[in-house]
Amino acid sequence: KLKIIWSKDHTSSFDLSYLLANAYGKNRIEAKKPQGNVDDIEIVYKKDQYEAYIRSCSERLKKFGLVIVRNRSLDTEEIIKDFLPCGASVVETHFGRIEDLRTNNATNENTDQLGYTDAAINLHTDQPFIADPPGMQLLQCIRRADTGGANTLVNAAHAAAYLREIDPNAYYLLTTVPIHFHRKQKQFTSLHVGPIIQTEGDEIKQIRHSYFTLAPFNFPFWLTTAYYNAYRKYASILYDPQCQYRVTLDSGDFVMYDNFKMLHARDSFTGPRHLRGIYFRQTDVWKKLAKFDKEK
Repeated sequence: KLKIIWSKDHTSSFDLSYLLANAYGKNRIEAKKPQGNVDDIEIVYKKDQYEAYIRSCSERLKKFGLVIVRNRSLDTEEIIKDFLPCGASVVETHFGRIEDLRTNNATNENTDQLGYTDAAINLHTDQPFIADPPGMQLLQCIRRADTGGANTLVNAAHAAAYLREIDPNAYYLLTTVPIHFHRKQKQFTSLHVGPIIQTEGDEIKQIRHSYFTLAPFNFPFWLTTAYYNAYRKYASILYDPQCQYRVTLDSGDFVMYDNFKMLHARDSFTGPRHLRGIYFRQTDVWKKLAKFDKEK
């Protein structure tokens, strides 16, 4: 029993059964601030332990939303097969089938964009300006930069859950106020309207976050201050170094992450840095990984 002794000699007593029946948060799990520990997500590929490698990728993608694999291969097609079931294909975008992220890009379409420069790129999700963005992305290192070029990743879904815990009003605005994501290039344009945090009931389903494809906010003036404060509060979590994974990829390494949960960024760099980017459908990746989960 819970006994409360009030002032003026009054006492209240409540049975545990009553408290449980009337608990407003009986299924509540406290959300904690995300922590970015690279040791949790990093594995080293060993050719004679292929199935263990696939299972390790699956476990980390499920738990953390990303995995870093060291010394896998320079053969992009070989890595693609690791995550595609028979008959499936990667997701092609307006850049093509595979992106060559380098300054002298001559292999992709629509190369008038920030990714094909040596400039820093802040945290973002990919393709938020289309209705159905690819759910998984893989970045494979062909050649590391001479200086700089480190990647930063953060679990924005976990950050959103933490925001809901500490500032429900900010969370509410970011889940309900539609904003415009707009990509405009010389030969490509696309627009999507929706909230930064997409939910189904209490579940956080997808994050859309991209400062360089964010169109001017188009909502009533009276909402502006509150929305900017909510946006800044969320950003303060995302940009907290303790929440971030910092990693430098070497030739043959790759990082794979959930594009609905994770934001990624890179530092500016010098030298002929070359990464390859590949998009996957989540259903395809989970189907392939499930095959190895069952064979434990």
